[in-house]
Amino acid sequence: MRIVRSVLSRVAVAAFCVPATDTAAQEATRTPPSVPPTYESTVRSAWRGLHNKLLTMAKDTLFPVAQLEARPHPESRSVIDELRHVTIGLEMSTAGLRGQRFDYAARLRADREKPRTRESVVVEMEAAMRESFAALDSVVTPSMVGWLEHQAEHYGKMVTQYRVLGIVPPISRPRPAARPGA
Repeated sequence: MRIVRSVLSRVAVAAFCVPATDTAAQEATRTPPSVPPTYESTVRSAWRGLHNKLLTMAKDTLFPVAQLEARPHPESRSVIDELRHVTIGLEMSTAGLRGQRFDYAARLRADREKPRTRESVVVEMEAAMRESFAALDSVVTPSMVGWLEHQAEHYGKMVTQYRVLGIVPPISRPRPAARPGA
């Protein structure tokens, strides 16, 4: 009787374990588990996404040129100045990532001499984004979380400017349906 129980126990254990083992074919077709995002990859992704949305706004021709100098309040920045301030934020954070000093006052003085046009702002922002993204690919510091928050506040201000003028911000607009076969 003891032998029968021992054999039955071994068969039961073997039967329980067999379904848990994979054949070589099953193993080859299994998709590997996805790696959870890291702190660094999350910061990089949020930084790129936020600034790409801001750049889309800067380029947006549905936003009237006449409103680029508009201010929601006399003591606030105009839309052009808000976009330039975002660009300065990109440049300041890039300098910080590279361990360089940034002269904010000199940068503000330089802006006074630049054309106050959508095109000028877009060219500057694109250049600052390229530099910022490259620096962020090398190193992510905890200060970037503060910069994300700061830049997101400017995005929020821009969304408000759109809404006050009765314009739907680019991110909220319906997207064209995908063409079949595309």
